[in-house]
Amino acid sequence: MSVGRIFYCDCGDCDSHTRTADIAPRMSFLTVTEDAGRTLHFCSWDCVLRYAAEIPPVEIVSASGA
Repeated sequence: MSVGRIFYCDCGDCDSHTRTADIAPRMSFLTVTEDAGRTLHFCSWDCVLRYAAEIPPVEIVSASGA
């Protein structure tokens, strides 16, 4: 008996997924681990960038430099 896992792309508007019996998804998916230990899975670099664009910046630097 084996355990099957389905990994879905964490980008909001993507419905890609992959099925595997391994702990991690296949090489076709990108795995990102945040500082808090949360793991995200993406099907492409485009989805990584779309996901990152929705996160507000940590620090905003003004154009005047002051």
